[in-house]
Amino acid sequence: MKRGIPVVMILVLGLTLVLVVGLYGQIKKDAKTGLDRIEGTIETLNKDKSTLSLKQSGASGASWQVAYNDKTVISLRNRPAKIEDLKEGLRVIVLGKYEQTTLNATRIDIRTEK
Repeated sequence: MKRGIPVVMILVLGLTLVLVVGLYGQIKKDAKTGLDRIEGTIETLNKDKSTLSLKQSGASGASWQVAYNDKTVISLRNRPAKIEDLKEGLRVIVLGKYEQTTLNATRIDIRTEK
């Protein structure tokens, strides 16, 4: 009976690793900049913590944590915009560097207006 517990733990860890690698595989690289690129809809926005949750477009529908700061370039269809223009429900393209569980945004381009 004791032997079954380590086997189950190994299987669970293996499955977790496959899922994490699979999700990271859904992040595309931007051809121009080489940065990680995710396109989707803002689900939740926490301006106090400078984070947002992004539901990825496409079949996966994965949710991603995105962090931004005062150096993050915000644009609306490639024109200058402000952090205040970010709202839940907007479709955005985020460029940045994915680290552990968060995409640290260097650019957020708003594609739709609400």
